[in-house]
Amino acid sequence: MNLSGILVVAVPERCDEVAEALAALPGVEVHQKDPANGKIIVVQEASTIANEADGAREMQKLPGVISVNMVYHYFAEDPTLGTSAVSASTVSASTSH
Repeated sequence: MNLSGILVVAVPERCDEVAEALAALPGVEVHQKDPANGKIIVVQEASTIANEADGAREMQKLPGVISVNMVYHYFAEDPTLGTSAVSASTVSASTSH
């Protein structure tokens, strides 16, 4: 299980439109939006890191998106597989579209 806290910055005039498009992506929940500044906070859940990266790339492709910044990442191994590794990290990378 991979969970990411992501800050999406959109063109302010398109903030609502971008928030709706983000919410339609698999595993993405919109938690907060600031239309005046074009900022949208989402949480993305993905089964693998590769799927998580693919999801972030899909966010970047949405019309009206300026940048997608992963602010927080958490992952946990499946306890049914006999592992107990848990990790959390904060990332401040930015990619503009």
